[in-house]
Amino acid sequence: MTPVVIYPSRLRVSLLLLGAALFVAGGIWLLMHPIGGDEVMGWLIGWASIVFFGAVAVFALSRLVSRKPAITIDRTGITDNASGLSAGFIPWSDVVDAQVIKFQQQKFLGVSLRNPKDYLAKASPLKRMLMKANSSLVGFVINVPQISLPVPLEEVLAHIDRFRRADADAPHI
Repeated sequence: MTPVVIYPSRLRVSLLLLGAALFVAGGIWLLMHPIGGDEVMGWLIGWASIVFFGAVAVFALSRLVSRKPAITIDRTGITDNASGLSAGFIPWSDVVDAQVIKFQQQKFLGVSLRNPKDYLAKASPLKRMLMKANSSLVGFVINVPQISLPVPLEEVLAHIDRFRRADADAPHI
């Protein structure tokens, strides 16, 4: 079977970069023009916006510069590089289930793992905390956002199902 390689949508990543840059600019504006009567809140919101959306902008810029695939599906498993919380390589033996889910008007491909704690242990402390938060919100440690892919998640799920069936039918040594 030919591997399925899906690259990120350059248009969507560009729009993400633009949106993040606007929020960083908004944060800077808040720092320079404090909210009357509550300067501390303006300062907190300004810095939070700069830090969070600055990280989003750095990620989006790195995705525009790099031509690394967002998702690769092959006979050995899935390689997830679709978001800032990507899991990397996930062998079929670790995949329990995958499904398309919707959370707050956003679609995600959730991947259920046999050993999610192993994937959390490999992540940096910040990434681990965010992956745990995602898991508590949507039930999956691994979540691939639709916004980062140029193809529907249902199509990605169909490829995953096809390769998982082929793996289940293949003799394992």
